[in-house]
Amino acid sequence: MNFNEALQRARQLAIAHLGRIQEDIVLVRDLRGRIRLLLQTPPYKVEPGVRPHFKTGLEALAKAISDDLSPTYAYPKSDLVLFRDNLSNLFPNDISLSFLGESDGYKIYLHDRLLIGSEWDTDLPEEETSPKRFTLYSMKGGVGRSTTVSILAWHLASKGKRVLVVDLDLESPGVGTTLLDENNRPLYGVVDWFVEEALGNGQAILEDMVAESGLANTTQGRIAVVPACGADSYDYIAKLGRTYLERGSQGPECWPDRLKRLLLDLEAQETPDFVLLDSRTGLHDTSAALMLAVNAETFMFVADTRQTWAAYEVLFSHWKDQPEQIKRLRKRLWVLGSMIPRDDKEDDENSYSTGLRDRAWELFTDYLYDDESESDEGGEDPNPPELFSFKSDDPYGHHFPRRILWDDALRTFNPLASSNLDIVSVSYASFLRWFDETYVDAGITEDP
Repeated sequence: MNFNEALQRARQLAIAHLGRIQEDIVLVRDLRGRIRLLLQTPPYKVEPGVRPHFKTGLEALAKAISDDLSPTYAYPKSDLVLFRDNLSNLFPNDISLSFLGESDGYKIYLHDRLLIGSEWDTDLPEEETSPKRFTLYSMKGGVGRSTTVSILAWHLASKGKRVLVVDLDLESPGVGTTLLDENNRPLYGVVDWFVEEALGNGQAILEDMVAESGLANTTQGRIAVVPACGADSYDYIAKLGRTYLERGSQGPECWPDRLKRLLLDLEAQETPDFVLLDSRTGLHDTSAALMLAVNAETFMFVADTRQTWAAYEVLFSHWKDQPEQIKRLRKRLWVLGSMIPRDDKEDDENSYSTGLRDRAWELFTDYLYDDESESDEGGEDPNPPELFSFKSDDPYGHHFPRRILWDDALRTFNPLASSNLDIVSVSYASFLRWFDETYVDAGITEDP
């Protein structure tokens, strides 16, 4: 028996007893990996005539899990079962749940109590945000994410737009120093706000967190930049260690909600048309918050390497157990093909771009796109739901890579040196054209 097998065994046992218990069951896995059962109502509150086998069914399930998994992977039978009615403060109705299976009309869910990683189960808000937010995300570094933030900010400013750029790669700050001269950095940054806000002083430093980038000086627009680290970088490590505290000035508060409040305050102050969020790489909770909690369109950078696809498959497979979340999230995910060879032919079947496209399509088809074989077109339903699915070569597909061509000028790219911009912008011509068609010229829509 191991960590993974224990959960599968608990799932099998729970499904086998659902018909007798007649209630949804949540498997709660604690920080050490030990499993408990969470139900809504304790047996003494259940009318025997309504669910006559509830008590005996629950006792049988508790015994089976305890016998099979305790003490290593489950609590002993005497401590195995919890009830929401008695623990509403620990298990409110909005805890994150992953669907594990169902039987006899009832369902099994998992609630993982994690030190980190729980934000990947965050429910995606249904409401749209204004201004529109964009998260630039990658599994690996060195793919041009921060460079793309700078180029996109300049491009939008050249169209007269007001752009807010927030550096949320807190462990490896970059885009703030890329867009701001050393003598033009604001006094404070994102990390300072999280520390000060927990002490009730966040609002006081808000104006001193923003500086205008000289990159917009020759445009009709504006680029406001909030760096991760301000000019007063003293004790940054000590501040960073307090940044993810799940406690705001008013008491306990999850980190994504604190982040949302920061963005709302900055947007109210700066009144941008577009907000660009530079994310940390990998499967960190900050990345999850930027993709899910803040309701952003997410640009996923991919290079055609085994490491990249394996990492994205880990994330996509996690989401597959949350079908309702996927239905909302997948319309906001877009693939950006980075570092594509400059002489690559997009329409060549043997090209780098085609390989990138096909592997992205396989990933989306396996985890995010609807199965076209399940279409009810021509069936009994007069208004069958529209499938979210695209062919591999469909340029409107969310998997279809928006191309960014590699140029040697990108090695030493300095966006504040205006002579570089015309050279580098050629590499981004295809991506910027798609962005304009999707979000600027034709208005903001879910799909182009």
